[in-house]
Amino acid sequence: MMKIYRDIYSTAERHQPLYHKIVFYFTLSFAIYTLFGRFTWLHGLVEHTINSFVYVFVACFGFFLFAIDLFFYKNYKKLPGYKLSAVFILCALISSALNMRYGVSSNISTLVWLTVQMGLFATAGHLLSEKRYHRWLTLFFSIGGAIWGFAAAVSLYQFFFVRGYLIPMNGRLIRQSLYDNRLFGVFIDPNLGAFVGFIFMWGMVYLMFRFRKKRVWIPGIINCILQLLYIILSGSRSAQVCMVVSLSYALLYGLVKYYKKNKAPGKALRVVNYIVLPILCAALIFISFAGIRAGMAELANAVAPEIHSGAEELERTDIADDSSNNRLSIWKGYLMLLKDRPIFGLSPRNAWNYADAEHPDSYLAEHHYDVHNAYIAVLAGMGIVGFLVLAAMITGLLKILIPRIFNTDRMTPVYFIALQLILNIAVFVLFYPGIYFTNGIDTVLFWIAIGFATAGES
Repeated sequence: MMKIYRDIYSTAERHQPLYHKIVFYFTLSFAIYTLFGRFTWLHGLVEHTINSFVYVFVACFGFFLFAIDLFFYKNYKKLPGYKLSAVFILCALISSALNMRYGVSSNISTLVWLTVQMGLFATAGHLLSEKRYHRWLTLFFSIGGAIWGFAAAVSLYQFFFVRGYLIPMNGRLIRQSLYDNRLFGVFIDPNLGAFVGFIFMWGMVYLMFRFRKKRVWIPGIINCILQLLYIILSGSRSAQVCMVVSLSYALLYGLVKYYKKNKAPGKALRVVNYIVLPILCAALIFISFAGIRAGMAELANAVAPEIHSGAEELERTDIADDSSNNRLSIWKGYLMLLKDRPIFGLSPRNAWNYADAEHPDSYLAEHHYDVHNAYIAVLAGMGIVGFLVLAAMITGLLKILIPRIFNTDRMTPVYFIALQLILNIAVFVLFYPGIYFTNGIDTVLFWIAIGFATAGES
């Protein structure tokens, strides 16, 4: 028996380079495929054909690839804090077991995806050299950027010339074009459409900076303009918050680098500059967005007056009575239910079922809203214990990253983009349910970037 195991182990060792290549293209292909689910035209092609099969296959194959690493290569042990990740998954398992009566299959799926994301994706990123991660990013930003650029261009065409309409998808009606004073365009969700658009703006900047060729710069600049206009017209405040935080970090890093190379002013003035710069960045974004939005509305009214009514048609009316757009009520609804099961929570994915069974008159049972906050999702789904483990994971990550974020001597374009991906997604999921109990473009980009950014620590 031992001889058989040694033979298998030896074979696995010889094929480790092939294994890493498979993981590279597996994660890249899945990252690109996840874009299909947010672009209605592409989603319509796969929704009732291959979509379910693809996600089941990716989950199972990803789990299989992680199992290979678990039993043979053990590269997951190189991840700093991998033991905490294992405890986090264990907490999710305990919560699922304690809440079995409210559902099983969705929690099993969540546990598999958690393992794939925190195990395989993060380990894959950790093992990527800078050259390999550059290649991964280049392929993703090139292919995904073309898809998202086309979607943004079509959405902007719709803004000018196509009245808002509804299409049935995923058991509900999806708003398209200009609807409810927001440009949905051809995206299922304008918030995610705008956020991913901003990610691709960084991607275009990265490609232009790395290649410095006209054939890259021209489509890159055009794509940035398309994405920026869509972000503005979508009215996505979560994307704007991400932009403020992301650009503020970039400006502060630039200021630190400038002071290091040039004669710096006194410490007090430097501190003032570090405080004032993000404020000016936020003011510039909000003021300029308002002006561009008004200008685009007037331009649309001049081009197609039969379907436009001027600047007021881009003033969001859905937040007039509730500036949080129901998010505060949603978060409160989840936390109110948590009082029943504070230790291990309501289960990662079955809070709706719990509300229906135990509190049929509650806000959550009435509306079945997703939690719209990844961190509250952990608190509600896995209770105080799960949230404390998450807090420990975040603390450990910050201990690694904080000394590096302004280290101008060691910073590279690849590492800077990894930090931007982590920062933007960590901020965006304050308003969105991703990275723990869901699977999508944010989870793939986040966990691979986490692995790469923590390389050198164990």
